[in-house]
Amino acid sequence: MKKVLLLVALFTFTMFWATPTEIKAQDIVDVAAIPPGNINTIINGDTVAGGTRANPDRIYRLKRGSVYQVTEPLRIDGNLRIIATDGTERPPVLAPAILPDNSSIDHFMQFIGADATVELNDIYMIAFRADNTALGWSDGIRIDANNIDFTVKNSIFDGFSHTVIQLNGQWCKMDVQDNVFRNNMHPSSWFGGGAFLSGAPVAQDTNMWINNTFFCNNSYNWSDRGFDTYSVFEHNTMVYNTVNPFLIRQANKMHINNNLFYAAHAMGGNPTHVIDGWFLNYPDTASSSILRVRANDSTSFWATDVWAATMAGPEGYVDPANGITADMIVPSERVVDWQNNAFFNPQALTDFYTAYNDTTTLADSIGMPDGSKALVRRILVPNTNISEYAQWTIDNILADDGADVTVANNDIMDPGFSTEVNAQIDNLIAYVHKISTGTLDVPWYFDPNESHYPPAWPLPENLAYSNTAMQSAGTDGFALGDLNWFPEQKNQWLTDVKTLGTELPTDFELSQNYPNPFNPETNIRFKVASTGNVKLVVFNILGQKVKTLFNDEMKAGSYQTSWNGTDDLGRKVASGTYLLSIETDAFRATKKMMLLK
Repeated sequence: MKKVLLLVALFTFTMFWATPTEIKAQDIVDVAAIPPGNINTIINGDTVAGGTRANPDRIYRLKRGSVYQVTEPLRIDGNLRIIATDGTERPPVLAPAILPDNSSIDHFMQFIGADATVELNDIYMIAFRADNTALGWSDGIRIDANNIDFTVKNSIFDGFSHTVIQLNGQWCKMDVQDNVFRNNMHPSSWFGGGAFLSGAPVAQDTNMWINNTFFCNNSYNWSDRGFDTYSVFEHNTMVYNTVNPFLIRQANKMHINNNLFYAAHAMGGNPTHVIDGWFLNYPDTASSSILRVRANDSTSFWATDVWAATMAGPEGYVDPANGITADMIVPSERVVDWQNNAFFNPQALTDFYTAYNDTTTLADSIGMPDGSKALVRRILVPNTNISEYAQWTIDNILADDGADVTVANNDIMDPGFSTEVNAQIDNLIAYVHKISTGTLDVPWYFDPNESHYPPAWPLPENLAYSNTAMQSAGTDGFALGDLNWFPEQKNQWLTDVKTLGTELPTDFELSQNYPNPFNPETNIRFKVASTGNVKLVVFNILGQKVKTLFNDEMKAGSYQTSWNGTDDLGRKVASGTYLLSIETDAFRATKKMMLLK
């Protein structure tokens, strides 16, 4: 019987493979870097009457080593895909042109068409002009339409004073991997300059940020301020951040694992933030903590004795006009998953807190919870990893709700950065001191080359670290933080196959993937009965190879891997049926998988 089933599977797969296909050549346009404005002329001009894309499947290819002067923002109603030429030179740079009146753009891209697919790969977007002047209140990308499937990978975003990505559209899918967000800050507004800021409430379908580096930014590197179905912040490195790395307190399905936070909330908070009415608006800030969670609360000390108010959890994001109804908020189905994150404040920052608080004579008139005013010394409240109120919410409300909560192995660990990276703390401390004394006037860029334009390549910072314990401390056994700083581990992570148990199977087997149908990722289990080469490949329904998951020698054992719905180039594939094939010298099998979006 097994032989019959195997023959049927092989016949089915062979028929799919043999099906005639019509393969269209890719529509690639190579965009020249000159004259200034050519990139926006070419892309903005590729439209039909009404402004929608004339060629929605077109790929725009930019040349590595070149600088593209942008004279007006790319305003996109539909799909957009940008790639770079092959090579190891600096990615193509998008920079603000200096216009005849000495002005410049204040953002680079705006997406206004619903249901579009956006893929940006290997670009360097910089907010510095050729005269080394930074843009004013600037954004990199504005997403202003609903249901956009947005992917950005292997890119660098440098110098933005408001945010790199502003999300205003509902139900978008964010896939942000292998990027660097650096030097995003505003000289006089310390809440200006970060990687990602979503409106409130803005619902997100998926919100995945994996293997990114955040280096020398002011605030708001990850945002989840609306109903969410799946939010992941994993294997990211965040080094030097002035305030609020996150806006996440009411997230519904939140996974924050295997990250490194180093001086990531350096200012902490002052009495205005902690005591005054900021608490009800931004408890992330007021509590001076990095990880935040809030639930429906009318009984705690904070709700009754301090604020005389009911705190809102995810139910605060009910928005029927945008498809979020009350029945979608199920407290027992909430997920708070915080595991294996490392936190560290260097000694210089701790010493600064002590010295400043011991000597400051500044005081502010603060609005107290009872409505009165009080004169309070302007001390700094050092940040914590998880605030007292967040921990109380986890231990009481979420526990009583039966929510899926895992908070474990979040430790204080010094990664051991290089001398050059460690020295940057002095610039951040000087900035925090200016904030605290009202003398703010200059940003605190990491700028060893003393010039931002054109950007240096390779990047001058190296955030690989020497702490060997941290190099295998992830839930997956890999290093904490962005694995791109450990290339060998990153390569292994990309093809990671986990061993399941020690019992040796007697037969080969490919199990049905689970979940199936799936979105965005599915698990795959298989058994190998004897040592030999194992090839695990995903094909589309036409028999065309989509992705090689594994192709190497394996010993006998039971294994598990996963597929995240991307092809060999890291691009997300369309919804539909896919074929999972395993091939060894002695065994072949195929399973159907269904990807739903």
